[in-house]
Amino acid sequence: MGFVIDKWGSKAGSIKNLIIIITMAAICQTSISILEYNWTSYAMCFVWGYLDGALNIHTLQILGFEFVSKSEPFGLWCLL
Repeated sequence: MGFVIDKWGSKAGSIKNLIIIITMAAICQTSISILEYNWTSYAMCFVWGYLDGALNIHTLQILGFEFVSKSEPFGLWCLL
């Protein structure tokens, strides 16, 4: 995610996050509809974790460049 933001910008990072969200939703719906523990369960956990990491990196990147102070935005993030 950091590579995408550095090379193409924050807008491309947002589009990548949207694609990951759509993929995660499709895999989750497939896993829920099958009602069995199989490969879709593993794929769902992987994509869910990947999405969590990508969103955290993107959010921290936005907070790091949006504010003049380097500690204030991360203090607010910890309160959430």
